[in-house]
Amino acid sequence: MIKALHLDDRLIHGQVAISWTRFLDANVLLVINDEVVKNELRKKALKMAVPPGVKYGFRSVEDGIAFLNAPENQKYKIMALVSDPQDAAKVCKGVKDVQRLTIGGVRKKAEYITDNLNLTNEDMKALLEVIKTGVAVGMLPTPSDKFVNLEKLLVKALKNQEG
Repeated sequence: MIKALHLDDRLIHGQVAISWTRFLDANVLLVINDEVVKNELRKKALKMAVPPGVKYGFRSVEDGIAFLNAPENQKYKIMALVSDPQDAAKVCKGVKDVQRLTIGGVRKKAEYITDNLNLTNEDMKALLEVIKTGVAVGMLPTPSDKFVNLEKLLVKALKNQEG
């Protein structure tokens, strides 16, 4: 079962490996990213951050959605990780069990939305598409932080960008 869908451009890193896996009692970290699947060096680097006793996998977006929907995988406690809002939107549209999308950080060169979150128009539109599926979207870098719902902020920022 999917315990969390987390958007962070770093994918697996210290906070995910330690704080999130403990908090969720996750036994699988699933990276859903079309580029990472094809990049052996990147996969090796990400594997180094996986804590002992936690399984991991790398899937394309299409294969990740299929994995999360497969009945035989419901026995796992999965933390799914995506690195961009567009992939998050695809997962939320394709997987029925996602209740909220937590965001750890997106640090690209784009409009500042809030701490650790810079987004393009396309990113904001993708996150608003996630919200339309009934999934709550908010900042939550670590499990001990307070979930900050981003819906109103995204609508306002998109209106400002589009003038």
